[in-house]
Amino acid sequence: MAKRLKYSINNIISNKHLGKVKNMSKNNFKFLMLSLLILSFVNFATFTPKAAGAMKNVTIDGIITEEEWSNSDWNISFFLDVDNTPDYNGKINVDGNNTLFLGQDKKNLYIALDLKCDRSDNETGEWLGVWLNTNNRTFLGSSQWLGYLNDGTESFIHNVEIDHQWDPFTDAIGIYVWYLEDDSAYNPAYGEIEGNAENFKYDWRHDFNITSEAVGGDHLYRLDFSIDLDDWFPLSEFFDVLHGIEILINTKSNTTIDNHKIIFWYSDGSIPPLTDTNQVKDINTGTSYQTDYVMYGIGNLTDDHKFQFSLYGNHTDSFITNLNILNFRLYMNNTNPPAPIGSPYSSIKNYEIEWSFGPSPDNSTDHRMFEISIPRSELEHYKSNKELGIVVGGYGTMYINGTNWWCFSKVDTYMPFTDSSQYNYYKMIGLLSKEKIPGYNYFLIIATIGLISIVLIKKKLK
Repeated sequence: MAKRLKYSINNIISNKHLGKVKNMSKNNFKFLMLSLLILSFVNFATFTPKAAGAMKNVTIDGIITEEEWSNSDWNISFFLDVDNTPDYNGKINVDGNNTLFLGQDKKNLYIALDLKCDRSDNETGEWLGVWLNTNNRTFLGSSQWLGYLNDGTESFIHNVEIDHQWDPFTDAIGIYVWYLEDDSAYNPAYGEIEGNAENFKYDWRHDFNITSEAVGGDHLYRLDFSIDLDDWFPLSEFFDVLHGIEILINTKSNTTIDNHKIIFWYSDGSIPPLTDTNQVKDINTGTSYQTDYVMYGIGNLTDDHKFQFSLYGNHTDSFITNLNILNFRLYMNNTNPPAPIGSPYSSIKNYEIEWSFGPSPDNSTDHRMFEISIPRSELEHYKSNKELGIVVGGYGTMYINGTNWWCFSKVDTYMPFTDSSQYNYYKMIGLLSKEKIPGYNYFLIIATIGLISIVLIKKKLK
């Protein structure tokens, strides 16, 4: 159609047909151009590109049919070299190709897995995980990945055995050690500091030094800390299983000082007086290193999960305090890792998932299939026409040789959901909208070409 239209316009403005144009009346010429433009609009308007809205026929029942997934944005084949040991029923998983489907409509992102290698139907211990990078985030390691959860990275792990989202915590309480992430967490209110947050982590590093300053007739220092626990644990479940925080601090001073204290701020962000013995605790005042363990009541956390305290020392003369170690021991329920997943957090809370065991359009032998629907409202920064990063994996009836799990990513030697470089990335097709009617933009383009042609022809005629 585009070639025919170009040919017609070129003929109109060519020297070969210029004489014919000269003999046209103005009304006939206008009629010709208007007819051409209308014809162009009609022809272009009937051209409809593939639209993700066609995914509306999907039924999340775990059974993959050709009608449901033939209009998906992506149909990706991936090979798995799986363990071929017969299961307790004598069924043998086979090496071969599997298929990942990605589709969407205006409300949902759809994912299907046709696991043709998985020939054993046993849900004991089985789970399925999906990890998404919706905003082209770059991250490496659990801390960075967790920092982007609900802000460009998304995940869920579904416990197939009990048909429920995987519980990230157990009932047992454990101790987890954390350090300051960076220097933004503290500020010297009085005194001068030398060092940075790295000095707090290990006793073999150089000390973090604090030199007192004269205030009135005394010498003192005060180092204020404000730690946003959401930076460590961005998921709400964490605060439901946090039972207490213990501060481990190792210090000494160059002289025995009068007072050395840790001051826990009130939950409203104000600093208590030194006389409040519930909030103020004594720590080492001597000249030899001593480790103090001080418990912190989580009732002092602010509403936005900030953990705030101050280190305070004073003496009649100038002094220097060396801060050797500062870490935080969190008493919380133990994590509940499935297979190789150390951080089993699900940021996606609302989704549909179903699975089946049977034939699919691509393979007549009974095998495992999954169908998933995720509301796009659950996916922060997701765009229907942008690149989507994805890692999928699971455990149960099928596993890669030498492991007890399977995954599809750029590597198969580990489950790389905390490494953005190992995701598979796919450019999604996009959605049609009322503002982008097929042919409408083409009509504007053709109309513009027509108007320009009229101007050029009139100038030529003159």
